[in-house]
Amino acid sequence: MKTAVVFKWAMNPADQVAAADGSVSWAANRPEAGDDDHAAIATAISAADGGEVVGFTAASGEIAFGASRGTERTIAIDGMAVDAQPLEIARAYTEAIRKEGNIDVVAIGDCVWDPMVPSLLAGALGWPVVSAVDEVKPDNGNLLITRRYGTGTQDLLITGPVVLAVSARREEAEKPGMRVVLQARKKPVETVELSELSTDTNDLYEVKGYRKPETTAAKIFDATSDLDGAVAQLIQAMQMEGVL
Repeated sequence: MKTAVVFKWAMNPADQVAAADGSVSWAANRPEAGDDDHAAIATAISAADGGEVVGFTAASGEIAFGASRGTERTIAIDGMAVDAQPLEIARAYTEAIRKEGNIDVVAIGDCVWDPMVPSLLAGALGWPVVSAVDEVKPDNGNLLITRRYGTGTQDLLITGPVVLAVSARREEAEKPGMRVVLQARKKPVETVELSELSTDTNDLYEVKGYRKPETTAAKIFDATSDLDGAVAQLIQAMQMEGVL
């Protein structure tokens, strides 16, 4: 079985800086590997059951993230904007996966940074999606998938094609060492320009701008010098707000 894994595709919200006028800039201008990416790679390798595992990622930063963890080659998409919307991201990887062809399973981290992308990717491919995936085992040509379900787990027997949104239960136990990473950088990498992929979303929506959420200033009652007075002010304020 040939599988694919999408990794290092989401921007870290901690790098986002919103100005007072609503404009947005980024401290880092490239996606980062998410907390679930290592688990997504392990899932793709397990599902492949000895078959080929192809990595898909952005053509910036450490492209060898997947190769150092077991993918045999990597397809990197160049030209993705840092402020790309979830649908744009999903369409780009959909077209890259279709261009590669003959892929039965796509694993992707169930990333809290951009949680819509796995479902949009599945929708664009026309495949079902299983979320909160813990583990995958081959089973006579099918996939036995264990996913989180409520307070327990659920086992599903599925025949591909399917998109697996993987949630890591813990941090990566053993990160690849420098020697492994250097060897991984020698593995094949194919760069695909975004312009070569059919990713136009202009017919669906237009981004009008950004703004910070509305906030209400907090009231602070200083009790360092007058405790009774501060308590009285607090009670009065709560009464005015209808809390008391």
